[in-house]
Parts: sequence; structure tokens; C-alpha cells
Amino acid sequence: MADAFYALEKLADALYALATGSGRVQERLGDAAIFLIRVRPEDISDENLRRIFIGVMDDLSYAQAQGGDEGNMRAMRLTDDEDARSIARRILELYHGLDRFLRER
Repeated sequence: MADAFYALEKLADALYALATGSGRVQERLGDAAIFLIRVRPEDISDENLRRIFIGVMDDLSYAQAQGGDEGNMRAMRLTDDEDARSIARRILELYHGLDRFLRER
């Protein structure tokens, strides 16, 4: 269960980066991803929430890097605003879902 609290903490850090960071939402998602990559799917014990997390991480890293030193997370800037906002909303929903799940335990 301690890993789930760690995952919740990293989700909170990611949300803080999304809310307070500078730049477009794509850039802030890149900053949020730095926190989310520290979470392993098995840290989230609820199966539905785990699937959502895996989907978010897939969405964050789907774009192939364009240059030799550009990581997949930096390639997020290729995502349009609507898709980026959708990913950000799912991170928020995941945070609230995991928080609720842990409180009910």
C-alpha cells in the first residue's frame, strides 16, 4: 500500500507542474511526465486506475522523438491542444480516483 501513496504523491507533483508551470499545456505535460515516470503500474493496486495510468503514460510517450537527443516525452509538443488538455484531465481524474481509493481502504 505504501507504493500507492508514493504514486499519489507523484500524481500530486504532476498536477502541480500542470497548474503552475509555464508554457503551453504540452510543455507542462512534459514537466508533469518527469514525476509520472517514477510511478510503476504495479504501484496502483486498483485495476481500473492502473489501466488509466498506463493509458496516460502511453499517451505521454506515443510521439517518436525527432532528434537524437530529444526524448519521447519532449516530443509531446507535437500533440495538439485538445489532446494535451484531455491527457491533463485524465491525470487529474486519476489523482482523484486514487485518492478516493486509498481513503476507502
